[in-house]
Amino acid sequence: MSHPSGKEALSWLRRLAKLFDESTCRHRGEPVSLDRGLTILLRIWSRQIAQDRSVFWIGNGGSAALVSHVSQDLINKCGVRSLTFNDPSLITCMSNDYGYEQVFKRPLLALARERDVLMAVSSSGMSTNIVDAARAALERGMDLVTFSAFSADNHLRKLPSTLSFHTPTEIYGHAELTHEALIHAAVDILYRESGVGR
Repeated sequence: MSHPSGKEALSWLRRLAKLFDESTCRHRGEPVSLDRGLTILLRIWSRQIAQDRSVFWIGNGGSAALVSHVSQDLINKCGVRSLTFNDPSLITCMSNDYGYEQVFKRPLLALARERDVLMAVSSSGMSTNIVDAARAALERGMDLVTFSAFSADNHLRKLPSTLSFHTPTEIYGHAELTHEALIHAAVDILYRESGVGR
């Protein structure tokens, strides 16, 4: 067995850097540039502030940690009404009573209103609980913004979302870090422009 090397780690990092140029975005099904997609995302969040509406976040595993982080940043830095469904009691209740596939959909339908926003983050884009909640959001009349990776034909990316960001990688770390960096970039720009929390 060969020993891992720092050169391999550096190659990993260089591949990560290239993924920002290779990531793509669709707006209502039509391809747009990445900067255009981020501009639209900023407008969506700004509208939520102006209209006192909510932004909800869902993700599993590493993506759950990601959405908890960026959700609190939106609250703290930008004054957005931002919520996740990551409370352990809520997750275990929904899972026990309805199955893990419903863990996000049921609380979303209880709390979300038309014109609220669902931010759905999934590396594979194939998680049933994420896809089902995303479909429910569309049926509720919410805006849907998705971040996915792996196959470009994943189920989450195929939904008729308002915005869909995709990163062409099969590596979880690359997917999660690219998604997080794109979202952080938008949060920091919104903070700079809004000045809330200063």
